[in-house]
Amino acid sequence: MKKICFLMIAALALGITGSGCGKEDMPEDALKDIQVAIAKQDKELLATRVDVDKFLDMTYNDVTEAIANNVGELHNRYPDDPYFWNTPQFIRTYNDSHRNFYMSFVNASVNAYFDPNVKLDSFINIFAIQCANEFKNLCAAMNTKIINTKVEGSHAFVDFEVKGDSTHYGQFVGDMTFKFKFEKDDSGRWRLSKIENIDELIYPLVDRAELVWPETIM
Repeated sequence: MKKICFLMIAALALGITGSGCGKEDMPEDALKDIQVAIAKQDKELLATRVDVDKFLDMTYNDVTEAIANNVGELHNRYPDDPYFWNTPQFIRTYNDSHRNFYMSFVNASVNAYFDPNVKLDSFINIFAIQCANEFKNLCAAMNTKIINTKVEGSHAFVDFEVKGDSTHYGQFVGDMTFKFKFEKDDSGRWRLSKIENIDELIYPLVDRAELVWPETIM
């Protein structure tokens, strides 16, 4: 279940309306469109700038690798969490075999966020609606800004700073910097492809996950 929290927290960095302008499409413009789409719960606009399913699948893979590569230190950090009692290969195998289960919750949460008419007719939907509501609360407690943009041909990297405010939600968010990778499509428009610095973020993300998921829930 902690993987769900990782993905939701990673998505938070995109949840505040940003800024971007210019005649030629720029990575900042793509980021602005994504943020506006999230703020207005506009799934169609979001799809013009990111393949959501592909992005979430890649993030799941990258989080799995980051946990596997750091599981020894994570065990030292959280010795009572049985998820971190395992070998790197076990983490990879376990996450792969449970991918459909975890991603069903993630996808349901995305659907609940963009569709306010989702009904409380299943455990998954109940959980998803709760996640969607918490996502809104966390977004409202954040301030964000672009601190650097680097364009390399058809690839671009945007360093995006997230800072929580003084509320409890803001304290949970804390301070993090995401490095987003964008790729230019055949029409010359920039699209979000992945989070480049998951390895750097894994410890603050795990710290937050441990606050909201019991140690016995993997």
